[in-house]
Amino acid sequence: MSTDFHVKHEDGAGWIVKRCLPRKTFGSFRRRALAEAYGRALAHSHRVELIVHMAEGEKIRYPAFKLTYATRL
Repeated sequence: MSTDFHVKHEDGAGWIVKRCLPRKTFGSFRRRALAEAYGRALAHSHRVELIVHMAEGEKIRYPAFKLTYATRL
């Protein structure tokens, strides 16, 4: 099972940042950019991958070694 962080769009909740193992939601945001920035910081500090699930069904993967806290919003 994956310990990576995921950014997903959920109806009524907006964009959420969650982790599959353990199952936990870390935040809910109105804008994808904010959720992605928060997810990048979490993934960076835990040294795991960030996976962004786009509304069209695409997935964008950010490997742990490319993540930083600095994100321009």
